[in-house]
Amino acid sequence: MSPATLLTKLNELGGANGIGRLDLLENRFVGMKSRGIYETPGGTILLSAHRGIESITLDSGAMHLKDELMPKYAELIYNGFWFSPEREMLQALIDKSQEHVTGTVRLKLYKGGVHLVGRKSPESLYSMEHVTFEEDEVYDQQDAAGFIKLNALRLRLLNQRGKLKINPSYE
Repeated sequence: MSPATLLTKLNELGGANGIGRLDLLENRFVGMKSRGIYETPGGTILLSAHRGIESITLDSGAMHLKDELMPKYAELIYNGFWFSPEREMLQALIDKSQEHVTGTVRLKLYKGGVHLVGRKSPESLYSMEHVTFEEDEVYDQQDAAGFIKLNALRLRLLNQRGKLKINPSYE
């Protein structure tokens, strides 16, 4: 489907299931608060599907950075700065983050809810071989002790100054 045809179809499906009604109290750029009632069934469904694919194709660092920057991106657009250099800079970062975001998502629409029930991607970072805690060559549980000790270094240093009480058995 073309993007317009897809959005039209999702608006029909979402609207029939009570999806995408938003009641927002907004802070306008000029300083006042305003209330808006919006209906975005297709957009709500697309966002859920997109986030589902991102969850298996983006690594955590990229996902967190994108999530941190999206409010600024939205604010720039809301305030009319579409052609600003800062919006274009953020757009380049977002575009880069989406290079491997592709796949198929299955959703169920029911009584106002959009429920992710399946996803797959040829670019998926999820691997059953890498999430096991059994004996294998992917994950050595002994590595966790050094990882935990290293990550707790700052807490141990604070403890030496007497600023933080740590159970001595963790040192």
